Amino acid sequence: MSAGYRPRYHVSVPFGWANDPNGTIYYNGKAHLFYQNYPHKPEWGPMHWGHVVTEDFVHWEQRPTALYPDQPYELVCGCCSGSAVEKDGQLYLMYTAAQPMMQRQCLAVSDDGDHFRKDPGNPILTAEMLSAEIYEEDFRDPRIFKQGDTYYMIAGIRYLEDGIRIEPAPTDQREKTNPLQPSPEHKKEGWGNLGLLKSDDLYNWSYVGHLLYTQPELNQDFYRLDGVYECPDYFVADSGEEVLLTSPQNLPSSGSLYQNIHSVLYMTGHLDFETGRFSVDHVGEVDSGFDFYAAQTLRMPDGRVIMIAWKEMWDRSFPSREEEWAGTYTLPRELTVEDGQLIQKPVREICACRANPVQKPEVTVDDDEISIPGIEGNVIELKFTLRPGNARRAGVKLFCSEDQETLLYYDRQEGMIVFDRRRSGVPITGREEDVDRRVCEIGVRESIDFDLFLDVSSLEAFIDGGRHTMTGNVYPDPLRAKEIRFFAEGGSASFDSPEKYDII
Repeated sequence: MSAGYRPRYHVSVPFGWANDPNGTIYYNGKAHLFYQNYPHKPEWGPMHWGHVVTEDFVHWEQRPTALYPDQPYELVCGCCSGSAVEKDGQLYLMYTAAQPMMQRQCLAVSDDGDHFRKDPGNPILTAEMLSAEIYEEDFRDPRIFKQGDTYYMIAGIRYLEDGIRIEPAPTDQREKTNPLQPSPEHKKEGWGNLGLLKSDDLYNWSYVGHLLYTQPELNQDFYRLDGVYECPDYFVADSGEEVLLTSPQNLPSSGSLYQNIHSVLYMTGHLDFETGRFSVDHVGEVDSGFDFYAAQTLRMPDGRVIMIAWKEMWDRSFPSREEEWAGTYTLPRELTVEDGQLIQKPVREICACRANPVQKPEVTVDDDEISIPGIEGNVIELKFTLRPGNARRAGVKLFCSEDQETLLYYDRQEGMIVFDRRRSGVPITGREEDVDRRVCEIGVRESIDFDLFLDVSSLEAFIDGGRHTMTGNVYPDPLRAKEIRFFAEGGSASFDSPEKYDII
């Protein structure tokens, strides 16, 4: 296998394993990204919190590991996902101490943003303290934010409608068996949901209620989820819309939506802080590609809401393991809401990293494919407007070599953007029926704007000014697969003002 799949301008784990972003926050003059990390092997293991910081969202500095699983309440699963909040100049991390039959919330605090002390009262919060609605085995990923003088937490929960709780085996019995395997008679009850909690001091919490309920925008697939709504996030956009982000496990596909086993949703609407209910105006999929999960945001001093997500997917193979690492993160994205729709744009700081621009006039392709001199590479930004004309399919072939190519194109008959990685290089396997093709419905169009970011082993596509995005990892030969081809099938299409920039 060819070596060198590590991206150049996306965050990736230096060695070992990384998954969910955690604790995204602007603190002491820098943006902080903590992340789930197993630093010893490129596979999931007892979770640590890795940590990087940045001043420009492109160049990241590795910081010391923030949390180690070194306490009895963190045995087996470790220090799992959570969030960060500033209080009285100190940085607090709230995280889930996860064990196979019990998930509890813990606090750690830092004076400098690098070195953290775990609270001696940990775990400070358990399901039993709150409500019989919450199943103690599925109570995780606390997202903390402040509203007025009150701290609020949204956490992923399994919601027990009848309040019936399955008691886990006694601690001494669990310790005598494999702690990763529930007993044969054990089964999960209830349905995935989100819970709202509140506190005056980050230490003492009360349960407000569960967010999701049957309503016109949420059918039974959403309300009776066979999994947990993981990694929630909540923010208010500049336009005033309230936005809930979350990653539901095992959400059934619906037409072209939710094609991965696990998805990321956004919901616009209104959160009632008295009842905990979230009234949904609109539900959408954040990204229509292959590799996007556990999206988290932070608010910048200039008011921008910045989102970053794990640029991988559960239940898939990870070819980079051959290089002793597995785990990358998306290019940070600026979020706004227009007419109820989430808009995602690449963080503006990336423009300062453009180099060696190549700009060409409009080109027309008639049932053929062409290369444009100077437009090539695998660490680049590529922009163009596609005018599909009468072509049946038209788009670009990226990461091309003699026997490898990654396709991104518009299918005029279906009214869809298609991301096809069947011939992208090292095959990727997974639980889905199709791990190599994803689609994004955009309807019949006369022109479509594309802003594409290629980074050695990944493609992020921002379509129509960020109204749609598609993200996916590919593993072509990093030395040979750098050609770009523009193509049209079954007719003519034009590519208006293609631009290429190296990203350095």
